Amino acid sequence: MQFNTKRLVIRPVTPDDLAASFEHRSCALTSRYIGEPASYEQAKQRLLEGCKPWHAQENERLALAITLQSNERLIGELMFKYVNKESLIGEIGYRLHKDYIGQGYAYEAVSGFIEHLFVEQEVMKITALCATENTASWKLMEKLGMQREGHLRRHFQLTTQRADAYYYGLCRE
Repeated sequence: MQFNTKRLVIRPVTPDDLAASFEHRSCALTSRYIGEPASYEQAKQRLLEGCKPWHAQENERLALAITLQSNERLIGELMFKYVNKESLIGEIGYRLHKDYIGQGYAYEAVSGFIEHLFVEQEVMKITALCATENTASWKLMEKLGMQREGHLRRHFQLTTQRADAYYYGLCRE
């Protein structure tokens, strides 16, 4: 899957993305609601997993790079996986480099991603999870038209504590 938005090119990740991917995966600010910042080896392993061909199997991740059209800089990543293939339910995830947060890039990338998933994939519902304290993430989900469907208690292990999560969903029209 590859597509453009007004300012972005969304494309499959490649091994050449490792340095930029490590930069945002190792950042304490962008990892605080996801877990411990990644080591170089962890970032490399995750990126190389994302470079493998995607077969749309349940729990298999599709990893995409969010890059700027202007200079091809990788500024973040998108993820999709089927969590219930038989029911055509998928989950999305997203992460941006700290220098690009708050500039509308997440909305632009994720809204385009959702649109392409509903058109190009057999998916009837897209879900997403975030820590309840991750206000920017759940506000983005709501701006995208997703509905809060649940509050999951102590769902994530974040550094030294457990965190609650919000569960959001968006159904295909």
